[in-house]
Amino acid sequence: MKILILGANGFIGNALTRKLLETTDNEVYGMDLSNNKLEHSIAHPRFHFVEGDVNISNEWIEYHIRKCDVIVPLVAIATPNVYVTDPLKVFQLDFESNLKVIKLVAKYHKRLIFPSTSETYGMCEDEKFNEYTSNLVLGPIHKCRWIYSASKQLLDRVIIAHAEKGDLTCTIFRPFNWVGSKLDSMEEAQLGNGRVITIFLYNLIHGKDIVLVNGGKQRRAFTYLDDGIDALVKIIEMDSTILNEKIFNIGSPDNDISIAKLADIMVDTYNEIMDEPYKGKITTKSEGEFYGKGYEDIPIRVPDITEARTKLLWEPKCDIHQSIKNTMTAYLIDEGYLTSES
Repeated sequence: MKILILGANGFIGNALTRKLLETTDNEVYGMDLSNNKLEHSIAHPRFHFVEGDVNISNEWIEYHIRKCDVIVPLVAIATPNVYVTDPLKVFQLDFESNLKVIKLVAKYHKRLIFPSTSETYGMCEDEKFNEYTSNLVLGPIHKCRWIYSASKQLLDRVIIAHAEKGDLTCTIFRPFNWVGSKLDSMEEAQLGNGRVITIFLYNLIHGKDIVLVNGGKQRRAFTYLDDGIDALVKIIEMDSTILNEKIFNIGSPDNDISIAKLADIMVDTYNEIMDEPYKGKITTKSEGEFYGKGYEDIPIRVPDITEARTKLLWEPKCDIHQSIKNTMTAYLIDEGYLTSES
């Protein structure tokens, strides 16, 4: 089987590439703006990488969609700060660029495995979010934070509509706060353009205060990358007709904690594995102070994973403490603060 991964150098893309090459016989074709996260795969004989831009490399993309059996478009901006500071950039990449890919997949009647997001559920009031029954509740238009969620949700609907017409086969997966190695660079975290765990880690390393938005009451179910990738490989390897039009939450409901608790665990873990203890403190700001007027937070985000358990026979394995420790350790090794023997 030939698999095309657009965004192969990203957080999910590099890990998926590595796992497919290690555990399957598939040929993997990848494209991204760079390959600095693909050191483990770049020389593999079954990996074929090209440096390119999804907005420009139209002929290469169309040729490889026509050539490959499975298309996995992982190109997206998924950092809340950018939703507020540059919503049109988010829309252009997350919606318009991916819509172009979806239309080509439909043109050549291929299989699409599409990364949706837990954010499509928005401010749903369900205790756990279900793929088929939960309402998708977004905030008002002037809160531009929702442009990411709205873009992904509309693409989900377009994909299902194409599948119902018979233009393509598809499986949609919704990651719930995946964490792990190579999530964001420390440079991105320094600028506030990373996800919460990398921003907190940057502040820990540099002795800066950890800022809890609205006191850190928001809750997230953090999922370790290896667990998520195991689910993705199962989806890719299963019969496309069995999984056609299926949607899967891929998350760890048992890892549901508040952001304030995340900060506490990260401080404790940092002090456990580093020689010098953290010298900063934990403070709080309002969401308006931290993100600007276009931001609105999501109070809870817990997945119902019944569908993944029953259809994929998948179960997350990594608990919250190990997920956080594994992620922090990988970064501290990459940044030269720890050795792999530590």
